[in-house]
Amino acid sequence: MVIKRSESNVMVSDGPLDKKFENLVEETLELWHVPGISLAVVDGEKTFAKGYGIAALPAVPMSPSTLFFAGSTTKAFTAAVMATLVEDNEKYPQVQWDTPIHQLIGDDFGLENEYATTHITIEDALSHRSGLPRHDQAYGATSSGKRATVKEMIHSMRHLPLTAEPRTKYQYCNLMFLVAAHIIETLTGSKIGDLMKDRIWTPLDMTSTFSDLQDAMNGKDDLAKGYFYSDSDASYHEVEWMELDQCAGAGNIISNVLDYTKWARATISKTTPFSSASLEQLLRARSIMGSEEPYTGSNMYALGWRTGVYHGQQFFEHTGGMNAFGAELILFPDIEFAIVAFANTAGTSNFVEQVLAFHLVDEKLGIPMTERFGWNKKNQAIITRGQHNSSHAKSILYPELPSPTLPPTLPLPSYTGTYYHPGYQNLTIYFDDSTKTLHADRSKSTWPEYFTFEHVSGEFFIIVTKAVGDYHALFPQVYPAEFRIRADGRVRQVGIRWEETMGEEKIWLDRVEDK
Repeated sequence: MVIKRSESNVMVSDGPLDKKFENLVEETLELWHVPGISLAVVDGEKTFAKGYGIAALPAVPMSPSTLFFAGSTTKAFTAAVMATLVEDNEKYPQVQWDTPIHQLIGDDFGLENEYATTHITIEDALSHRSGLPRHDQAYGATSSGKRATVKEMIHSMRHLPLTAEPRTKYQYCNLMFLVAAHIIETLTGSKIGDLMKDRIWTPLDMTSTFSDLQDAMNGKDDLAKGYFYSDSDASYHEVEWMELDQCAGAGNIISNVLDYTKWARATISKTTPFSSASLEQLLRARSIMGSEEPYTGSNMYALGWRTGVYHGQQFFEHTGGMNAFGAELILFPDIEFAIVAFANTAGTSNFVEQVLAFHLVDEKLGIPMTERFGWNKKNQAIITRGQHNSSHAKSILYPELPSPTLPPTLPLPSYTGTYYHPGYQNLTIYFDDSTKTLHADRSKSTWPEYFTFEHVSGEFFIIVTKAVGDYHALFPQVYPAEFRIRADGRVRQVGIRWEETMGEEKIWLDRVEDK
């Protein structure tokens, strides 16, 4: 067995990453059309790491030092930085897990109603139980044409509908981690990424971890390129790297598997740069996520970590997804075992990581082949269901229609114009004369979407979206839409069912009248 040491002084060797495992990696990458993956295993005092496939087409090989966007695995670091403030009762006595956010940043923070605004705490924000759902399509939207700042994004949250009472339901929400980052930056006067570096990365010797894209590009290690695979031409298409400023606290990390093993090992061994008491708080379950195979009982969400039980072993885990990148970090503290994996597509990367990570876990636990869970089958079913729902969206979303269907009240060009919602900002609808269809784009949002309106009946439409490089690249997202017309025959509003947890309710955007 060949053993060597990387530049970061982490042992790199075959171990469980043997030829048999390499064959599984190659098969799984091919199945899910992922160019490459970097993967590391922490097993007691040993670390094993390898790169497989391609980091950048046509031929830059993947390695354990290759850098990736780490996505939502960032959330555990945000919670950890918050823990350092909670610990510091001399300098920040006002910062406790149960402190209402409004007491710390005042009118910068607001939700749909006064009760939620004044009662939501730091703990609520970091455990996804604020009552605010994802509202990801509002994320980073702007009416000015410029990139929205974090503060502007937080201010717009007061206009986003809540879909649960506070502390009654788990609802994943990236925006709440922006709020956490804003709290930290407001109280300390420092950027969240700088604090992550000073308080966590530097003490753990994580020298290849960054919170700024340019810094990562200037580093000694190569940054992987992200791709999406197109069935239409059977080829990969490169996706532009994202800036990280709008992802502060929620997904603002670029790193590699070697650095992440240091974080994993410190968490397992309780040797983090903050106290064991704080680590216990970070890992304590707060929100019930629900049950799913192959886990025992309900999964729970702690503070920046998901936790549950797999074959009798408690785990702590988080996935991550950015435009054309996926991440997986899973820890089994009782057996001192962890897996870190980064890959360079969106959506399908996470499927590959899941298959490979749990194969390694099953090998470690000695799970018989006949008792192992079929991750590929599960994820292929997700894709099949999503593709079916997209291709049959009209009949699914509008099961009862008149026959024949009703024409739109007005000529389609009459529906064009700019529409505005204070949370979702501007949507400009235009008419394509060559195809006789309505279109719009959300190119200024953090996750851009491009809309095609398909008429259903009367004032009802479906919107079929095209998204480049993110999860919706696997199949189109489809939203029901409806227009409202004034008594004078002019269109006054468009309603779009962007947020699934709102049920039949839509986000209503008012038409901006021409001056």
